[in-house]
Amino acid sequence: MNSQVIPVVTLNMKKLKSVYLSVDMEYDNRKNAALAILSKLSRDLLETCKAFGGCLAIPQRDLCTILLTIDPENLKNEVLVDFLEKQMIKIKMECDCDTLSIESSLPFGVFYFMEKVGWFRIGECFVQGDFLSWNHTNLPRIRNFVVQKTLSNFSKFLEIMTHCSERGNVYIKLTAEFVRIHPFKHYILDSDERFTELHSGPISRKIRRPRWISCLPKLGKGQIVKIHRKIPEDAPFENYTQMMSYWKKTYGYNLPNSEPEVYDDIQFHNGQSMLYPWYCILTGTPEVLPIRANSNVTKNALATFLKALKEAGIEICGHKIGSESQDCLAVKSYMDVMSMQPNSNLPKIQKVSRSQPSTSSNLAPVRKIYPKIPMKRTASSDASTSSPNPQKRKRPGFTFSVD
Repeated sequence: MNSQVIPVVTLNMKKLKSVYLSVDMEYDNRKNAALAILSKLSRDLLETCKAFGGCLAIPQRDLCTILLTIDPENLKNEVLVDFLEKQMIKIKMECDCDTLSIESSLPFGVFYFMEKVGWFRIGECFVQGDFLSWNHTNLPRIRNFVVQKTLSNFSKFLEIMTHCSERGNVYIKLTAEFVRIHPFKHYILDSDERFTELHSGPISRKIRRPRWISCLPKLGKGQIVKIHRKIPEDAPFENYTQMMSYWKKTYGYNLPNSEPEVYDDIQFHNGQSMLYPWYCILTGTPEVLPIRANSNVTKNALATFLKALKEAGIEICGHKIGSESQDCLAVKSYMDVMSMQPNSNLPKIQKVSRSQPSTSSNLAPVRKIYPKIPMKRTASSDASTSSPNPQKRKRPGFTFSVD
């Protein structure tokens, strides 16, 4: 695979603050789609703060908090204050900014701004162009932060791994791979007798054996529990136009203009279900094609992404992100070590021999230890042990006998 490490920005860590924002999830019934609401609010914060230097924002795992990295002077900006009041968001805690918050928040911001130049998120990676039409299943990808195995369409995928030093130097490691995407096809379900009605009208019957699939954009695992020909009445969307607007504002996806043939109810591990168009459902995670690891396609994809990164004009905390063509080999070696995982397939330097050594005479003799064999107990000559009926004795303080 083709990879490159580039310096993108130098931040003044002492002038930045990490602000934890508490979102009122009871307002407007936000808790029913907590992750989607937090994702949209984080994207709105990135867009709002772009007018006065930019910021970094990312939803937290508690599904009610957003981590905001910003210059404390901009925190009092009237536009930002009005936005927080309107969206029922309060400041829960402020603390000094550290490298960990920068590394965790930067990929979310890069995902958002790269959508405007035609690079979209799949899992923790980038893919270029209008990929939802699935005209091509084999594509190059740019991976991001966490290595995800990718999309029976080939695709360019690009991964970003971020690193921030204590001095505020931020580096990005870009890795381009060629992957195969497996979009979900409902003819797979036709082999089961329960789905014979798939082509004869609306299907809202609950499936007895749900099938595990991967859902865009995060490739989360879920199960198909219901199938619909049209959007059901109890769905949060009145029509397909509202669904297109939801996916655009929440994840940046441009769904095809033509309405999908089938909608699926996907149930996740937390027990909640969500209505998905079949465009956004994959049979599994994308499959990396190692044969194309060093092909010209991945090299061109990496060069195209670097060019798009410059054109995006990303600004965070008062500093514009720039990309240099020079590869930082020292930082790249450090990040390669940090990305290693235990039990990986490392080359064996020396084969372990299990044969006995030839110099067996030098070994210490093995001492044989025999188990103790219990001896048969014989009657003792002592009167206390030879008595067949033991006498009962009395304990002081008790009025009854004790054995």
